[in-house]
Amino acid sequence: MTEMSPRAAVVASLASSLSRAVALGDVAAARVVHEAIARLLGLPVVELRRV
Repeated sequence: MTEMSPRAAVVASLASSLSRAVALGDVAAARVVHEAIARLLGLPVVELRRV
């Protein structure tokens, strides 16, 4: 199994938060998290160098 990129890990975490906000009916929080996910997905992928 390949290791998840740092960005993918953050998006996965935010997706969980988005689901929780929707389940709780917190529309404002859901919108903020949705925007954060969209911004992360719109960024170019950056290769991290391991030192």
